[in-house]
Amino acid sequence: MRNPLLANNKLYIFVLFIILEIISFVLIVNYNNKQKDIFLYSSNLFSGYINSKYTNWLNYLKLKNANEQLKKDNAYILQHSFNKNTHNVGNSNEKDTLPEKEFNLIPATICNKSIDKRNNRMTLDQGSSAGIKKDMGVIDAYGIVGVVRKVNSNYASVVPLINTISRVSVLIKNKGYFGILEWEPYDYRKIKLTSIPKHANIENGDTIITSGFSTIFPKGIFVGTIEEIQLVRGSNYFDITVHLNNDLALVENVYVIENLKKYQKEEVEK
Repeated sequence: MRNPLLANNKLYIFVLFIILEIISFVLIVNYNNKQKDIFLYSSNLFSGYINSKYTNWLNYLKLKNANEQLKKDNAYILQHSFNKNTHNVGNSNEKDTLPEKEFNLIPATICNKSIDKRNNRMTLDQGSSAGIKKDMGVIDAYGIVGVVRKVNSNYASVVPLINTISRVSVLIKNKGYFGILEWEPYDYRKIKLTSIPKHANIENGDTIITSGFSTIFPKGIFVGTIEEIQLVRGSNYFDITVHLNNDLALVENVYVIENLKKYQKEEVEK
């Protein structure tokens, strides 16, 4: 019984001490000009620090919202460039219809990745809840990133171009020849273009774009440029090195391509 009383007594003394300290501090500040000036100066510094942190926090939120809106705007622009216009011809007049939508872009952010392994991977912060599915193409504003391989509700795993199992069908622009992009470790800015016959009229600097032959990428996405051409003795094909347009070490904001006509195309190709 005695110990609780002692504890309460100590608490009472401590509280009384705090109250007296506060009263003393108020009296000193109010009745001493020098101490008042010091207090006002210190309080202004503290309030300025708090306001600065609060303003920075608000600006961060605004910047984050602006970044999200920018990604949506970019997705809309890219999406519009992929979708083709269709026309209906009537009995007497040709009438333009609304563009027939073939592709939808889903904005996402890379939240984990590797670029120094034989089989690199990337992880997106969006999954099936955002509409992402396996075998969807992934691009950024500068070129191809890779293909979605695994998905759960909140995340998606991507096999990037810089993975030894990656295969992407491409065209040499204005030349008509098509081949396959295959990566050889470990330069993440360069990739091999295979299956181009040795009689092809090609040269360094030629532009490489997606062929549109698969249901993963639309035709015409800029991939990179031919950097080196070698003719291997005994082979019917060139050994071609392509310099990728996008830097996969820096890529962060991406767009996942949903092909709205994928199953129609696959149905007739079975």
